[in-house]
Amino acid sequence: MNDDLMKNPFMTNMKFLQQAQDETEFQRILKILTVPAKSGIYISRYDLKKMGTLLGVDIPVKERKEMLKDLFIYAKQMNQMKEFLDIIIDFVNYRISQYNQITDDFPRTQKITAPWIKKAQSLIQFLENMKKEVDIYKNI
Repeated sequence: MNDDLMKNPFMTNMKFLQQAQDETEFQRILKILTVPAKSGIYISRYDLKKMGTLLGVDIPVKERKEMLKDLFIYAKQMNQMKEFLDIIIDFVNYRISQYNQITDDFPRTQKITAPWIKKAQSLIQFLENMKKEVDIYKNI
């Protein structure tokens, strides 16, 4: 194997590339929503529990990604995917309003909050596109 590494130093990344290719669209969506560096926001277990309540389900507390997955599955089964996406969009807008409040109260934080707001706004656009394509995502 060392000889292979000498010929191709990127060989160590092959396993990672394979995993990335195996990742489903649904898994990518969950990752986008649960990684603040991608989404611009942090969604806590409490937030997910509250989203579940708004959707009409009492989900058990566990890992955030699992809770989010359960909410998507529930929303799909109950034909409430658009409603669930609206709940997430409302939450993201709430977070953006918090960032804006921080920026208003402490103008020098604008350099810090602006990139997070931009990511969160991109997330809203992503979710709006998902709403338009709900029929495609019903096969999740």
